[in-house]
Amino acid sequence: MITQSTWDLMQIVRVAMLVCFLPGLLYRIWRVVRYPTSVPAVAVTVFGVSVWIWFGVYTDWVWAALPEAARAVSVAGWPAITIAACLQIFVVGISGDASPERIRRGLWITMAGAAIALTVVFIAMSYSEVVPRADDVLATANAMYAGTDRGALVAIVVSSGYMVLVALQLAWVGSRNADRTPVGVGLGLLAAASAFQVVASICGGMWSPLSRGEGFIGGAVGRWLQTWPGCIAAGLIVAGFLWPPIMLRVQARRELRRLGPLRDALAGMFPGLFPPVESRIRSSDLVFEWTTHVQDGLTLLAQSRRVPLVADSPLPKSGSERSRDVVNWLVGEAVPGFSYEWLRPPEGVSEGPWVLEIADAYRERQEDLEAPASLSGMPSTLRK
Repeated sequence: MITQSTWDLMQIVRVAMLVCFLPGLLYRIWRVVRYPTSVPAVAVTVFGVSVWIWFGVYTDWVWAALPEAARAVSVAGWPAITIAACLQIFVVGISGDASPERIRRGLWITMAGAAIALTVVFIAMSYSEVVPRADDVLATANAMYAGTDRGALVAIVVSSGYMVLVALQLAWVGSRNADRTPVGVGLGLLAAASAFQVVASICGGMWSPLSRGEGFIGGAVGRWLQTWPGCIAAGLIVAGFLWPPIMLRVQARRELRRLGPLRDALAGMFPGLFPPVESRIRSSDLVFEWTTHVQDGLTLLAQSRRVPLVADSPLPKSGSERSRDVVNWLVGEAVPGFSYEWLRPPEGVSEGPWVLEIADAYRERQEDLEAPASLSGMPSTLRK
């Protein structure tokens, strides 16, 4: 049984989640509407909207204003199953090792499983005596989780069991794909949230109603296990959803600032090389586009200067040393043995980081000069 003091504390947590989650949720909706997106991104956004609405429904003042039909749907566990279904679609969509056919089959299985669970909950709640008198949300919750109403008991156990299965799946997939990248950190946070949600669903949604709140689960520690893991899971879910888009945007803006000076210098030499920037392009896609622009500009500059394809002398082994030599060549200084090979990334370095390293070296050189050099004005630039 949930005490009034615990319920008041949960109210505070819910309001805090509503306030903190809203800016990130609006940002996610804006990205889905504005940019081309994927099934996992849509599932995450729908999940976030559903969670936000669910938090709002169970606040006292919102519950009092809801019609009886909305209360019945909320009490019946439909929001929990719908949210879990969105989460499962997200899990299916981020499975990088799955083929498109397997992903489509997984989506159909997810929708079929959610439909079956919703049907069972609806039938069970039709035999419940709790829903028709769901005026007070705390009294209704305590009556449902008391385990004395058979229809409510079946609905709660089914919805909680469905949530546990989805949370275990997300915990497994998230822990396997967690790393130090923004998306990997977000998946790690969601995996941790899933672990806490498993504890909350098992203790609060299955153990407590099945045991009618008696024994260990009815004690102080049992009540703690029914409430606090769910609160912690809610906070981790918010962090897991907000971390990737925010950090990806911050990282992309940082990389654009790094690429900007070199790209602008090459654009001054080859005005028709770079097309105008689209207004509906994501920052991460813009980084890739600017990286390609710089590569194309370096190639055209090497062609105009008649740079040989193969070097006569060995290439510098250090990537930082080679990037400085490339910048020296950019600004017109003589670099013995320079060739196209110097513009290629060193062994073990991909194209993107290599272009960023050249851009950093160019920016640092320009900042150290009292009068920054112009690429088009260097005497080594071939003019015809």
